[in-house]
Amino acid sequence: MNSFRRMMTSAALVSASLALAQEPAAPAKPSAPPPTADEIKRVMEYQDNGKDRGPALLDVIICTKVDQTKGSETIYTCIEPLAGNHKKDTVINAWMQFFVPKGGEYEDLKIQWLFNSEVRETKDFKIKGLARARTWLAHTPKKAGKWTVKVLQGEANKELGSASFTVE
Repeated sequence: MNSFRRMMTSAALVSASLALAQEPAAPAKPSAPPPTADEIKRVMEYQDNGKDRGPALLDVIICTKVDQTKGSETIYTCIEPLAGNHKKDTVINAWMQFFVPKGGEYEDLKIQWLFNSEVRETKDFKIKGLARARTWLAHTPKKAGKWTVKVLQGEANKELGSASFTVE
């Protein structure tokens, strides 16, 4: 029985030594400081009084999958941004995120899908709400080459943002 105790004690000591010999965890990266008071005031002024200035496009991301799972923490978020090239004849999404001021309702938005700078498709869409608004529009590229997605507003087709990708 004594040899069993000695063996168990030795095993415990070896385990404890190994645990203590492990590399310490990397220190946590310092978090970014909050925005300045002036930045926050500027955004709040836009949120409260900016509906006539139009929506602010925050992101346009080429995306292979948007989370549509009810109750998910990432619902309506691009969870699979395109990495690398895309296969032709398969669906791709242009996922967009806007900041919408109070009372903002915009029905003059459109998205253009361009192949080698030539417009291949234009789709109208609208957004409304307060603060964060997300939407996405799907397209199936039929040709290999360089594609660009442009987000436009108004009769003058003011470009709010764009993203490019390659189809093989």
